[in-house]
Amino acid sequence: MTTVMERALQAGHSVLIENMGESIDAVLNPVITRSTFKKGRSIYVKIGDKDVEYNKHFKLFLHTKLSNPHYPPEIQAETTLINFTVTEQGLEDQLLALVVNKERPELEETKTQLIIQNSEFTIKLKQLEDELLYKLSTAEGDITEDVALIESLEESKRVATEISEKVIEARETETAINDSRNKYRPVAERGAMLFFLLNSLNKIHAFYQYSLNAFVTVFSRGIDQAPGSCRKQEQVTLRQLQKRLSGNAADFEEVIKKAKRQSSNTSGGVGSRLGSRRTTTQSGCMTPSGIPAASMTGEPIDEEEELEMTPDQLEARINTLLDTCTYTVYNYTRRGLFDRDKLIVLTLLTFQILLRSGRIDSVEYDALCKGARSAQPPPITDDLSRWMSEGQWAAVDALTTVPGFGSLAKDLEKSSDDWLNWCNNEAPERVAMPGEWSRMTEFKQLLLLRALRPDRVTNALQRFCDAAMGLRYVNQDAFSPQVVVGESSSATPIFFILFPGYSPSKEIEQYAAKVGKTVEAGNLTLISMGQGQEGPAEAVLDKYICEGGWVFLDNVHLMQGWIPRLERKLEVAAETAHPGFRCFFSAEPINGAPQAKIVPESILQTCIKISNEPPSDMKSNMRRAFAAFQPEAEERLSTVAKRYAYKSILFGLCFYHSLLLGRKKFGTGIGTGSGSGMGFCRNYSFNMGDLTTCGDVLINYLEVYKHIPWDDLRYMFGEVFYGGHITDNMDRRCCTTYLQVLIRSEILPTGELGDLSTWSTPKLELAPGFKAPLPTSFDALLQYIETSLPPESPIVYGMHPNAELSLLTSLGETLFRTITEVSGGGTGASGSNSAGEAAVRSALKEYLERLPELFVMLDIESRIKEKTPFVVVALQEATRMNALLEEMRRSMEELQLGLDGALNMSDKMEALARGIATNTVPALWMSVMSTRIQEVFSLSAWYHDVLKRYEQLAAWTSGSLTTPNSVWLSGLFNPKAFLTAVMQTYARANKLPLDVMMFITEVTSKTVEQLTEPAPFGTYIHGLVLEGARWDKEEGVLKDSLPNELHQALPVIQVKPVTTEQYSLEGYYVCPVYTNMQRANVYSPAVSSFTLRTADAPHKWVLASVALLLQDDLAS
Repeated sequence: MTTVMERALQAGHSVLIENMGESIDAVLNPVITRSTFKKGRSIYVKIGDKDVEYNKHFKLFLHTKLSNPHYPPEIQAETTLINFTVTEQGLEDQLLALVVNKERPELEETKTQLIIQNSEFTIKLKQLEDELLYKLSTAEGDITEDVALIESLEESKRVATEISEKVIEARETETAINDSRNKYRPVAERGAMLFFLLNSLNKIHAFYQYSLNAFVTVFSRGIDQAPGSCRKQEQVTLRQLQKRLSGNAADFEEVIKKAKRQSSNTSGGVGSRLGSRRTTTQSGCMTPSGIPAASMTGEPIDEEEELEMTPDQLEARINTLLDTCTYTVYNYTRRGLFDRDKLIVLTLLTFQILLRSGRIDSVEYDALCKGARSAQPPPITDDLSRWMSEGQWAAVDALTTVPGFGSLAKDLEKSSDDWLNWCNNEAPERVAMPGEWSRMTEFKQLLLLRALRPDRVTNALQRFCDAAMGLRYVNQDAFSPQVVVGESSSATPIFFILFPGYSPSKEIEQYAAKVGKTVEAGNLTLISMGQGQEGPAEAVLDKYICEGGWVFLDNVHLMQGWIPRLERKLEVAAETAHPGFRCFFSAEPINGAPQAKIVPESILQTCIKISNEPPSDMKSNMRRAFAAFQPEAEERLSTVAKRYAYKSILFGLCFYHSLLLGRKKFGTGIGTGSGSGMGFCRNYSFNMGDLTTCGDVLINYLEVYKHIPWDDLRYMFGEVFYGGHITDNMDRRCCTTYLQVLIRSEILPTGELGDLSTWSTPKLELAPGFKAPLPTSFDALLQYIETSLPPESPIVYGMHPNAELSLLTSLGETLFRTITEVSGGGTGASGSNSAGEAAVRSALKEYLERLPELFVMLDIESRIKEKTPFVVVALQEATRMNALLEEMRRSMEELQLGLDGALNMSDKMEALARGIATNTVPALWMSVMSTRIQEVFSLSAWYHDVLKRYEQLAAWTSGSLTTPNSVWLSGLFNPKAFLTAVMQTYARANKLPLDVMMFITEVTSKTVEQLTEPAPFGTYIHGLVLEGARWDKEEGVLKDSLPNELHQALPVIQVKPVTTEQYSLEGYYVCPVYTNMQRANVYSPAVSSFTLRTADAPHKWVLASVALLLQDDLAS
């Protein structure tokens, strides 16, 4: 590149650098910034270590395919930026030309000719004006006596008049043509909406990238597949339509005559014509009335005969096009979506269509997406408090502000029993709501459902989309290699997203054999990418691009340094490849990093994406796990007893593996979008390799040892192989607890292991009601999986049935949060930008008015008598509160100036405005509050939480800084510091070292209001909620949760400091304390661990994922 640049600079040539990334080579900086200097009479610029003469005619063009690149400000200042991104209106006009060209090609052709004619008329008039001015300026003498000049002027006038008349006639005719074309505008409008919806999906995952060319191809296919089309299907691109405008003009009279003939039917009330010319009979070609293309007498219709459509038939045709194009584009997109995102995208599509058609109200749509809860709802009545939580009541209070729901709160109180029965229904979305509410629209019922039964929102949305769009949008056809390959071309690679237990290369190899592509024949190559495979891969690509053939590049995510070369190879293939060339490749996404750039954006935009996730239920996992072992493996064991033991333990090991995989669906903490960490705190890549390795270890240990080493097996399985993935202590505890329950002697048959006649059913239950099988044979074990495995439910995983409700609630919240992020916080139909700005201004004013003043730290410190550990905590908390309040006030005042036009809007100001508009906590504020927590509260709830924290600190730091009787632990920035202060205070009073101190917690029966004095020993805390179980106040122990009760607010807890010698866990469950339902976060997996009394074995609560939370997400 340097050599080319030097030559171009000297010669004054232009240089185009394509496909730039976000980083620009430093050698280009002097050229971009025009850092020239004079040496003698010439101007030079430095390229590397050389001074190169600079020609003033030199031009540099930088080109990028990135959809949203971020370049330094100096690059933007020194270059002229040209954004070729299409606008929605511009794309709509282009798609209209495509649709009309498909449906009425003669109309589009005439339109094109009229445009060309008008352009030529304009050019001719300009030429006449120039010639006239030239002759007048060069005339000599008296121009009134210049006969030639006068005749020339008269001729010019005649020609100009004639052209003007033709221009007027052409414009009138073009208006009539446009009226006919605009009848197809709804289809083009839908297409533009679909593309911009697809273009916004990259906010969900980096794999969701789509180019305009790929979209137009799919959209055009949708038009061709519409039932009733009699035209020959042909691929037409937007570029081809644009090229027609540069063609030669036809005879004007013929164009006008043809245009008038085509538009005359429109003025006469006839909507359009189906097709341009009727050809001879075609298979499946029908007239709008259902009459075949051949005449009713059996004679073929004449080619020049045109078939007209009535307005009703045209409307039916347009509806058919809308339906087919929408489904074709959605189905193309759906194939490449993760399962967790399919309902999100379908909901986005459904809501956008209904919003634009005016079938749902934008205010109600905003209310549904935001799911607001009142920060300070009125007191709930005793009758409602029997069955309604505080979070539900706060949601109901917020919903009463939406038009049409003003009487909801009163009706709930009036018909409390009816609403209780409705809420307690297992599937309330399928039964009628009480009273008049059952006559509301389905969309309005979604609002009520989200407020009262948020766990059923995802199921209700599926039913809603099914009713609005059709069942085929909800149910997806199985993956078919034949269909996918049929839609591809030599310029379109096919990208498979990899999942554990899924091998796309095998499916492609099997299909390739059916169409004559095999490795033996030399026209199919499968390469598993890894170190040293770059050369063979490039050689195969070069060969097949020239000669034709299929290549499958597996695991390209392992070759990050080589992928740019693959990108270039595919660019060349798009232009020059043999028609028989096909490129398949696969890559694995990074767990918890949806925006990781694994595959280049340009490849993702053009490829066909396939996401074929295998089922994750227990039975599917057990099938795959057990299928990984062959019966011949037991031949490695020397005795019959060892072989039977091997099969029994292997079955338990496969069950363990399936439990770990299936448990993930209940949430894996931060990074997965599920919003819950009940499954695991982190996402771990447990794979089939872990299982098969454990199977080999099992054989070795059984063969070497005379007696089965149960402890050694549990250690190897849980701490070494599966435990090697685990980074969180509580997740490790869960996995090892599973092994303690499953891998033990009770899994073996009762009786003599080597003698089947003495056997009886094993005592061990792998799950409630699911006993360990008799290990007679591999086939018998497989049959046991198919016939005896219990139905899929949280109970199988050792969890309470409420865990599924928690999962569904989290999925619903994630769905609406994603919709808000993808749509940019607006509905697309909720009003102008000025209305949104007015809402931001109003909220900004309210927040500024409610913001308290800073603590005066000098005044507080002057009142300190003794700097105890608790006083130090109070000072630290007040300092951090001041930093937060100061940043909030500064940023809001800055935003106010930006909205007033006194300051330029920066990225941080725009992010703050967007957060206020969408009721989400701005990242700037959250970073000051804590860098360790992913905020789950809405902005209004978070702001109220900050004010409550301030109130506690204000009371704490008043007077002589006396510690409150009970500290609201959730209201502290650093709760760990307060718990440490409890131990420090005791250690100082008893002159003990801090490293021998611990604490236990006892749940009292008191509320905060009942406390009149501090704790006699240790301290009181409150504000925590229990997830996964409930606290029985009468017995003072953990018990199973009540139905539909996801979180329970605990009474006041007493923290008692003890020494390590006094610390005993007998009768206690060590319960982790997290900030919120997401549990794990980047730096601190858990806030602390509390002890809760239990009458059951602690492992029950470990497997049920019981935890204490500082923040109640469901009440936010």
